[in-house]
Amino acid sequence: MKEVVLRHPLSSRIVHFVNMICWYGLFLSGILVYFKMVDNYERAFLMKLHILFAAILTLVIVSYIVVTPDRVFLFMQEVLNWDKDTIAWWKNFGGYPYKFLGKTKIYKYIEKFWFAKPGCPPQTKYNAGQKLLGLTVIFSLAILGFTGWFLYFFREALGKNGVLLFFNLHVWIAIIVTLFVTFVHIPLVLVNWPDFVSMFRLGSGTVPVEWAKEHNPKWFEREVAELKED
Repeated sequence: MKEVVLRHPLSSRIVHFVNMICWYGLFLSGILVYFKMVDNYERAFLMKLHILFAAILTLVIVSYIVVTPDRVFLFMQEVLNWDKDTIAWWKNFGGYPYKFLGKTKIYKYIEKFWFAKPGCPPQTKYNAGQKLLGLTVIFSLAILGFTGWFLYFFREALGKNGVLLFFNLHVWIAIIVTLFVTFVHIPLVLVNWPDFVSMFRLGSGTVPVEWAKEHNPKWFEREVAELKED
């Protein structure tokens, strides 16, 4: 039987799953309305659906913060921990260009560039790219939530220019972040299959010890030390 270590507690997995479903529900309903891809009747229905997804997402996030503040603190502590190895990750993007292109003919044309080198500095629970994504999602959710609910409840108080500003911020931040998550984050998560499985399977959110040692050695060493202390 393989040794494993807990990576994603149940509460974090539930919030991540709800966040994912609601985010794409909000994105699809918003895009269909914004680009006028539906008629007036469907537009009214989609806006109601949009508000429903927003309400669910807001409730779940607020509940998560109130009920499990320790998990929120640990997550924030992790994504804000940028040490020298976190910075060094960006020198070659954690070796991902080499992982994807190192065995192809394309690689010989780009191997002279700094970002195509193999290897990765030791990382904590999240690598530098995941930390940046985590901070991006946090700030995006805050801005989208604030602009969205303000437009819903206090639209008249904003005035024409305020409505336009809030509306454009709401739409384009959602589009940019969704494209990044869809075409960068998700493919890279699928490459790290044990991490993906630990987040979405029905069982415990664990990863194999060997995988943790290889991908997140600083986090693994810390986890082992804490277990020994307990």
